[in-house]
Amino acid sequence: MTETSNESSQTLAMPVTDSSRVPRTHTSPTITQMLKKLPLLSILQMNKEIEEKNAERSWKTFNHSFDPVVHTQPSSDEASLISLDEANLNRFHVPSFVASFPNLIYSKLAKWIADEEIKEKKLKRKPTNDPKPSAEEARIAKRRCMNRQKMVPWVVGVPWQATFPQIFFDTELCIAIPLPFFLNKNLNILNIEASTLPTTKTNPNPGETKGTVILDIEKLSTRLGKELSLSCSQWTEAAANMYLFQKERDKEGTDDAHSNWYNDHFCFYTSQDTKDELYDTWKSDELKFHQEHWAKYGEFNASCYYQAYKLSEKQQEMMADIHGMMTSTPAPTKTPFNAGLAKFAPRFGPQSSQTWPPSQPFPPGSGRSSSSMPDCLICAERGHDTTQHADSTSPVKFKSDGKTTWSKYSDRNLLTPNNHVICISWNLRGDRGHPCSHKDECVHLCSFCRSKSHNAFSWTCRLRPSN
Repeated sequence: MTETSNESSQTLAMPVTDSSRVPRTHTSPTITQMLKKLPLLSILQMNKEIEEKNAERSWKTFNHSFDPVVHTQPSSDEASLISLDEANLNRFHVPSFVASFPNLIYSKLAKWIADEEIKEKKLKRKPTNDPKPSAEEARIAKRRCMNRQKMVPWVVGVPWQATFPQIFFDTELCIAIPLPFFLNKNLNILNIEASTLPTTKTNPNPGETKGTVILDIEKLSTRLGKELSLSCSQWTEAAANMYLFQKERDKEGTDDAHSNWYNDHFCFYTSQDTKDELYDTWKSDELKFHQEHWAKYGEFNASCYYQAYKLSEKQQEMMADIHGMMTSTPAPTKTPFNAGLAKFAPRFGPQSSQTWPPSQPFPPGSGRSSSSMPDCLICAERGHDTTQHADSTSPVKFKSDGKTTWSKYSDRNLLTPNNHVICISWNLRGDRGHPCSHKDECVHLCSFCRSKSHNAFSWTCRLRPSN
């Protein structure tokens, strides 16, 4: 806000060429301080007025110099413009900010804005001294583009090394890449077809105008596989490749702190002796831990993994108990239909032309025996187990009386209405089974009626389902 101005604002304030001239704008230190405190709108209005008056003075000076006889009086000195501070000046780089002052952009400010835009365009251009190739040269360059020196030697006995296209790294920054994508065969597909894969564009990041091109995970998943679709051996293969991928994302000088989480995460499951038998029960936990880490970037917590794995073992044990009990229960003895009707044979008398009992018994039914059909601990129906009602959104009812069931099944547990865990083993065997080791973690309540005096499969409060 002085009479002199530096190079960055010389287009916005008039330089002083004569130190002896009388100031017209910054007439005193007090006025200068007051000008500094003016709002931007007032400064623009005053500068526009000053510039218009300076134009009149310049025209009058020119006329006096051109024809002093007619124009006898020379013009007075031009007035200085009020300087803009650096913060306001930088805001004029934004087109929307400039558009908010449509009638107040005076010529010197407009010239400065145009000069800045020209500088930015020059910086974006890539200077090159190479002459542009002709159409024929460009065609030949595209045809003869292979270089034998870039061939990778084939070594027998060395395992295949996964390589990851750049779009993998761009995608992982925006969305977690599913584990099936890291199978060897899928990585081969992604590398071969990298230029023709389905892609999508993300929303621009703050301060940017364009989004990032990433893989279209939804479309590719139908071809490469979705989460939880792998077998245990496939999961092991994909996990090793994902670790190598995450290792390439480690920032230099961080001692592999990022990829170490994936090493700990995958090694926890691969080190379990029962990982193959329990794979179907722990794979959803593994996915949950992986997705939570990607979203929150939390540290590895071994105790959480241990607890989840123990729950998987417990669930497997309980499901084995349920199916074991269903298959071990002897089928009720049935009296043959022919034998049941044989006592009525004398009614026909010796004159009856029919032979009793008939020589050909009724053909056996095609339905499964009750020993292979599980009974449900929730609705007391035969033909399915409790997992049939997992996280049911509609109320489950007893078919016999239409009443709503008391217990429910959620998060791999049989639960009371207020989410206390009900002991499945006790409801199957009652006090006849081996003592429970869960202590206070589960309650011994009938899953049909919440009674403490009997277990569900004693069929005290409900009728045993028929075949």
